[in-house]
Amino acid sequence: MRTISRCALFVLTLVAGPPVTFAQPLVCHAVQRGDTASKLAQRITGDARNKYQPWFQLVDSATRSVPKSQYDRIRPGWRACINKPPVEQRTAHAEVVVAEAMTRSFGAASNTPPVAVASRAIRSIDVTIVWLGVATVVPLLGWQILEGYLSRRKATLIVMRHFAYRFVREFERPLIHQHAAEHPLKSRLRLSPHRTRFDILLAPGKGRRYPNLSDHRKNVEYDVARVLRVLNDESFVCGPLSVQAEWVVVPFQFRVAPKQPGVACISSL
Repeated sequence: MRTISRCALFVLTLVAGPPVTFAQPLVCHAVQRGDTASKLAQRITGDARNKYQPWFQLVDSATRSVPKSQYDRIRPGWRACINKPPVEQRTAHAEVVVAEAMTRSFGAASNTPPVAVASRAIRSIDVTIVWLGVATVVPLLGWQILEGYLSRRKATLIVMRHFAYRFVREFERPLIHQHAAEHPLKSRLRLSPHRTRFDILLAPGKGRRYPNLSDHRKNVEYDVARVLRVLNDESFVCGPLSVQAEWVVVPFQFRVAPKQPGVACISSL
C-alpha cells in the first residue's frame, strides 16, 4: 500500500504541476549577524556553492539585486532570496488541487466517504495526463518486480545445481574402481525453478548394471538415503523414486524451512 500511495502522489504531482517558468516567486530570508553569502546558501539551500546559482540572490534594503561581485561584504538590512524549486512548486500545487477538490466535495456532502471524495478529485483532472503518469510509473514498478523475480530464480538455480552435483558425486563414490577410466554412472538434471522442484536422473555407466530399480530397488533406495544422511541438507525433501526409460528418477522439492526429522526417499510401490 505504501508503494501505491507513493505512485499516486507522483502521478498527482505530474498531473497538477504547472509548466515551469523563469518568473518564479521569491522566498526571502533575513540576513543575520555574522552571515556570509556562503553561510546563507548553506543554511537556506543546503550547499554553500549555491550562492553562485542564478536563482540565489542577495537584495538590499530597497529590494534591489546585489551583484554577485559584492557578495564578499554583506550589509545590514539585506536579504537572501531564492526562487522556489520547480519540483517543490509542483508538489505544493498538487496538494492544493487535491485539498480544494476534497473541500468542495465535503462541502457538497459532509457524509461522503473519503474514497468517493478522492474519486471526484481524480475525475476533475485531465485523463490524458493521468494516463501519461500511469504509463511512467507502471513500467518502473513492473521492472522492479521482474528484476526481483529473476534474482530469486537465479539464486534458486545455483542452489539446486550445487546440491545435485554433491548428490551425484557422493552417490557414485563407492562405485568408483581404482584406475577406472569410465564413470560408474551417468547423470542428468531436470530443473523446474518456478515450482522449486528438480529431478536427478541416474543410469548405469558403460559396462555397468547399477543403478536400476528393476533388479536393485532396495540397494538404490539405501544408497539414496545414505547420500542424504551424508549431505545433511534439510532444505531438500526427496520424493518417491521412479523409472523413466534407462533412468532412475530421484525427485526433490527445495524449500527454505527445514523438513520434518526422518523424512527420506521412499519407494513408489
